[in-house]
Amino acid sequence: MRLGAFFLTLAALAASKLAAQGRQPLPWEGLQPLDWQAAPGVAAAIPYEARPSSGPVEARLTVDGTLSIRDARGIIRLQTGLPGRPLKAWRDGGLPLPAPTGTWSFPTDSPLSQGLSGLLWGAADFRPFLRGLLWVLEDGEAVLSVVHPATARAIHLPLPPGRDLHLTFLSDRLEVGAGEVDKGAPRRWSIPWMGLLPRLADLGPQPGPARTGSALAPFPKD
Repeated sequence: MRLGAFFLTLAALAASKLAAQGRQPLPWEGLQPLDWQAAPGVAAAIPYEARPSSGPVEARLTVDGTLSIRDARGIIRLQTGLPGRPLKAWRDGGLPLPAPTGTWSFPTDSPLSQGLSGLLWGAADFRPFLRGLLWVLEDGEAVLSVVHPATARAIHLPLPPGRDLHLTFLSDRLEVGAGEVDKGAPRRWSIPWMGLLPRLADLGPQPGPARTGSALAPFPKD
């Protein structure tokens, strides 16, 4: 069972509604669907055992969903709001945080700091290549916010339907389980990490604006 076509229709309807209201969509509105697939049974999850990453970058998340990122010099590089109040949070490749709010340290040299070229796509366990990320599930449980403090960027991943959601970070995929679903709906969904790479790419470094030339230097050097 696939949700792609269903979510694509909903996204188009949401975009039309926002256009009719004459306002720009928020970052988590009108998202393109992910190819979530119903996962039969319960996977035997091998716990991810790793030391939390650390470094000079600071991520702070408050109870109202305000996120701020400070670099090593204490300069705020990102300050934004999440879709709702944080409910659960994980870091790196799926290490659960004891509380969804607080202040945490992150490195500046995580794999995604190099873009997709820093990832070993064929790795048997992809979770080590998610080092340096912050994952936040908000109380509306409609999207999963993923933050990359090293680049001060955040994305939002649309989640499958259900309530009381919980995430399982497996070696080859991300699974979402629901404690409560509509009658007949699946309780577990999954998507391989490879299926998330196009979205994770937006967490990597972004190219700056092209430098313009002048009469004296028509072809400026970097």
